[in-house]
Amino acid sequence: MTKAFSLPLPALLALALSASACTTMTPAGLIAASRLDPLNTPPSEIAVAVGVPETLRLADGDAEFRMAFRGGSAASTILLEEVAELRLAPAGQAEPQPNATDETVYVARIAPEDTARIAALQAEIRTLREAGTDGAGTLNIRVVGGCYVGAAPASIMVSTWLQTAPADGFVPLTRRQGMVRALGARDAAMLLAELTPCDADD
Repeated sequence: MTKAFSLPLPALLALALSASACTTMTPAGLIAASRLDPLNTPPSEIAVAVGVPETLRLADGDAEFRMAFRGGSAASTILLEEVAELRLAPAGQAEPQPNATDETVYVARIAPEDTARIAALQAEIRTLREAGTDGAGTLNIRVVGGCYVGAAPASIMVSTWLQTAPADGFVPLTRRQGMVRALGARDAAMLLAELTPCDADD
């Protein structure tokens, strides 16, 4: 999931979906995405759910949260940046449920020990913006690892959900679709290359 702070409606990626995925976003997902305020949403309330084939296993550290503020004429110089590993767990009863019998849903959240660090970064970026500093901010959530059971996957079907506040619950962000369509062939291949066979006890 990526959001540029300057965009009125975010170009969202949910766990590695590209901006082109906006064409497959659900109406509810577009509304939820537009409500996400990266600089003022408490880090503990930012949550994304992703549905993947049940043969793909995700665990803590297999996804990361990155927030940055880039300055300069081309917004290319990183002025501030924080990266935090995400806690991933299978969705519970009150969380998004699979769209298919062969799908498993994982929920990703910032670890409690990292929320203060991310909140401090949000405050620093707000201060820069209030001072009129030129630049652009980004928020990115992406899968960086995982393992598979059985044969190596040639592609992955993905569904995504977004939560902007606990009281609002999760809403469908993107419909179930092939990873190549969501990411593009190059980025899909890069993600598949990060996957490894699961250990026997996984």
